[in-house]
Amino acid sequence: MTTVIAARDRTIKADQKMLLDQREANEQLVLAGIRAQELTDLAEAAQARAELVTEQLRERERELLATAEFREQLLGIVGHDLRNPLGAISMCAQFLSMEGKYDRESVATLVEFLLKSVHRMDQMIKQLFEFTRARLGGGVPLELAAADLQPLCSHAIEELKHTALLPIQAEYIGNTTGNWDGERLIEALSNLLGNALEHATPGTAVHLKVTGLADEVVTEISNQGSPIPEDLLPLLFVAFHRGRTGIRSRPGHLGLGLYIAHEIARSHQGTLTTRAAAGVTTFELRLPRQLAPPSTALGQTV
Repeated sequence: MTTVIAARDRTIKADQKMLLDQREANEQLVLAGIRAQELTDLAEAAQARAELVTEQLRERERELLATAEFREQLLGIVGHDLRNPLGAISMCAQFLSMEGKYDRESVATLVEFLLKSVHRMDQMIKQLFEFTRARLGGGVPLELAAADLQPLCSHAIEELKHTALLPIQAEYIGNTTGNWDGERLIEALSNLLGNALEHATPGTAVHLKVTGLADEVVTEISNQGSPIPEDLLPLLFVAFHRGRTGIRSRPGHLGLGLYIAHEIARSHQGTLTTRAAAGVTTFELRLPRQLAPPSTALGQTV
């Protein structure tokens, strides 16, 4: 009997040990599975981070390449376009230095030509300054105050009269006042009017119409001329694009006027669009009378 009991006890102990060994093995297996999953998660997270860093490096590389390309383009365009007015100024200076060679009328003609060349250079340098500030600063800074578009338009028209070969006809309807940066708007209007004058058919006129609506003021600048190809319409407000002609076809023009006008409109939470039909091209500038608070304006699409 004692022998049977001892054998049973040994069997029970063996069974208990086997159960303990199985339980320990199961625990080890579960822990190994958990560890394997942790390692998998860590590996996936490391791979995701590596992919993110790689994409960031690629994006940075693209930015550096784009910046280098932009600098080359900028230097090329500026060097090319400044050469003509600089050459004209040098030529006029040489002629004027020849005392007794020219009468008063000829001198006056040379001086007028000289001043026009200086004006062209001044406009190019001003546009470059505004472009750089808009590009690096995320927009055109504004100094808002009560303003009226009618005298602002008149100012821009008066400035262009000295060099314009065509008349500008203006029409004002309703209340044309708002809270804007007057100096910036004069610049935008001057760029738009100058573009319209440049591309207008000889013998025609450029039309400017300002209409006051309930919450905004709409300015339309139209000219008759060759139609703008459909594929060029989306590119009109791109920096350094030369509108209806090639990027390097018109010396003395950097292709920044429409871009700057568009940025000024955008900074005012307005829009600048264009349409062309039946030989008439119209640029439409829409300005809200009051700018929305920054938190509201962030979601606005221009």
